[in-house]
Amino acid sequence: MANLEWKYVSPLKEGTEVDVLELKYHFMLPEDLKECIKANNAGVPTLSTFDFGENTAMVFGGLLSFNEGEMDSIYDYVSIFEKADGKGLRMFPFALDPAGNIFCVENNRIVLYNHEEDKTIVIADTFSAFLTMLYA
Repeated sequence: MANLEWKYVSPLKEGTEVDVLELKYHFMLPEDLKECIKANNAGVPTLSTFDFGENTAMVFGGLLSFNEGEMDSIYDYVSIFEKADGKGLRMFPFALDPAGNIFCVENNRIVLYNHEEDKTIVIADTFSAFLTMLYA
């Protein structure tokens, strides 16, 4: 992970966007992910390939933007994960893969939501652990 850098970062406009969304959706993000988003909003990592079980060479496309109105903004994806009662999220989206699948936090673990099959698979127990899985 020492060689991991972030490209195409779009600084947060206010600096409080992550905190505001946590409160709005009653969903607290893990601190390591929250700090990464604040430092690398909408960024694409230089190391983006990872293996998971039998799946090899999977790709992490990049973080969603937490700035409203930007391309690939979190605001384009949160409605997919709203609870049926409208009070909060069942999982919190934070990134995409090139196929349009969505990386989320669910029960403090990193999961990949397959939008075509409407199912999730657990990728890592923490965001930091997920980052250590990335390679060129």
